[in-house]
Amino acid sequence: MKIIVIGGSAAGMAAAAKSKRVGRGVDVTVFEKSRFVSYAPCGLPYYFEGLVKKIDELVYYTVDYFIEKRGIDVRTEHEVTDIDESGKEVVAIDKKGKEVRMNYDKLIIATGGKAFKPSIEGIGLERIHSLRTLEDGESLLKDVKKAEVIGIVGAGYIGIEMAEAFIKMGKKVKMFEMMDHVMPSFDKEATKIIENELLLHGVELHLNERVKSFEGKDAIKKIVTEKGSYAIDVALLSIGVKPNVDLAKKIGLEIGETGGIKTNEFMQTSNEDIYAAGDNVETKNIVTKKPAYMPLAPAANKMGRIAGENVVEGNKKVFPGVAGTSITKFFDLQIGKTGLSLNEAIKNGFYAVATDIQHGTRSHYYPDNKKINVRLVADKKSHKLLGGEITGWEGILGRINTLAAAITNGMTAEQVAMLDMGYAPPFAPVWDAVIVAANVIQKKLS
Repeated sequence: MKIIVIGGSAAGMAAAAKSKRVGRGVDVTVFEKSRFVSYAPCGLPYYFEGLVKKIDELVYYTVDYFIEKRGIDVRTEHEVTDIDESGKEVVAIDKKGKEVRMNYDKLIIATGGKAFKPSIEGIGLERIHSLRTLEDGESLLKDVKKAEVIGIVGAGYIGIEMAEAFIKMGKKVKMFEMMDHVMPSFDKEATKIIENELLLHGVELHLNERVKSFEGKDAIKKIVTEKGSYAIDVALLSIGVKPNVDLAKKIGLEIGETGGIKTNEFMQTSNEDIYAAGDNVETKNIVTKKPAYMPLAPAANKMGRIAGENVVEGNKKVFPGVAGTSITKFFDLQIGKTGLSLNEAIKNGFYAVATDIQHGTRSHYYPDNKKINVRLVADKKSHKLLGGEITGWEGILGRINTLAAAITNGMTAEQVAMLDMGYAPPFAPVWDAVIVAANVIQKKLS
């Protein structure tokens, strides 16, 4: 069997490796547009601030590793430009402009996502960047080194992380967000602590302020909003990601309502010989049971493994969907979310309520006990937990993952309140913050 994978990032290489592992005698080729495969763009902020010394360190496994150890034919700097469905042939162009044609039995499309760029005046000016690939990081860093003032458009995960990196580089940061709070996927009530921390570290924060245009002769000089004009040297767009479905559309694959490639639970597209995985795919929100687009690395890796196994062994493994669990930080402030915000829950038709509590991360008498803020969202009819948002100075990851597991398994607030969570004074109080929040929200559910 001949398998071709288009795209060599998280989903693509996971699919290729899994296909090769489970299929005896399977021939696998990966075409990747960039110089890198199996890389971690999520690590780019730490490359900017100097924790990662060389950009190559963000590569999990090298091309040579996949060729020599896994027996996978990896072709970087090869852009796939066309797919002949009837002839089962892929057409690619290498870095020298030479056309390469290759036949397949099964195809996996893992072209990922691409940064959203608004159609506004000045968008084509130099020194306006987005951040999706390692090459994007190299290009941005070259301009940032020569800049003094960085304008970040969008106050989501990438914007928050890159603001910290730019500050540590000694740059002035101006951040613009069209919503009335940072981290738009969160409820506003949970974000005040984040905004305070941004301001404390010198970020010039412009909320509820839509960017109208960019100004400059050849390169950007100003960001113009509904409220004013601001001088900057470099702009970073962090206003979202959209699925890269250009090839899928070209060959007529079915596209879902969220804009991603529509697949079944086996990662199979509308063409039975073509699978898709990663940030180019529409998936299912396990809370709403509705189609969703959530470009997150853990989900992309899992989709890739499932697609890679199913193309070889038949449709046996199922991808269940995602809760949208994510975590980040700004300096020492940890920020985590899973499931739905209250606003999202109400929009999706739930009779939802929320509660907020502040609690310690350790026993009150133990040194360095820190405060964390927990916001839970639950359905008043079923009492099922719908979402959670946690901010604080330590201990966020374990608690947000606990909530993710609870939401995935459809647990009620009453069941979460009875979880047998670990306790020892250095790690948690006897009444953990998650347990306390689950008990408090029951008062709103009754």
